[in-house]
Amino acid sequence: LVQPHRGFGTHPHRDMEIITYIVSGKLTHKDSMGTEETLGRGSIQFMTAGTGIRHSEHNLGDEPLRFIQTWIRPVSFGLTPNYGSCGGSAEL
Repeated sequence: LVQPHRGFGTHPHRDMEIITYIVSGKLTHKDSMGTEETLGRGSIQFMTAGTGIRHSEHNLGDEPLRFIQTWIRPVSFGLTPNYGSCGGSAEL
């Protein structure tokens, strides 16, 4: 649970696959590849940390944010960092 107007400042990751599912609220992501977006309920994001990435995650809204995040150690190391997302539906 991330309270309104709180979050996780810029921090590094390396050689990790990170998948996030937004249960409720809005998650704002910003990273060292220049990606910046806000995702809402039902959205999924993935990040390949690979050779290294820095990112932040915040709840800039007025409602609490709930998300489920899974970290997976990849079979191969030193991959090219990557980010992607799929928008959800508020009607889920």
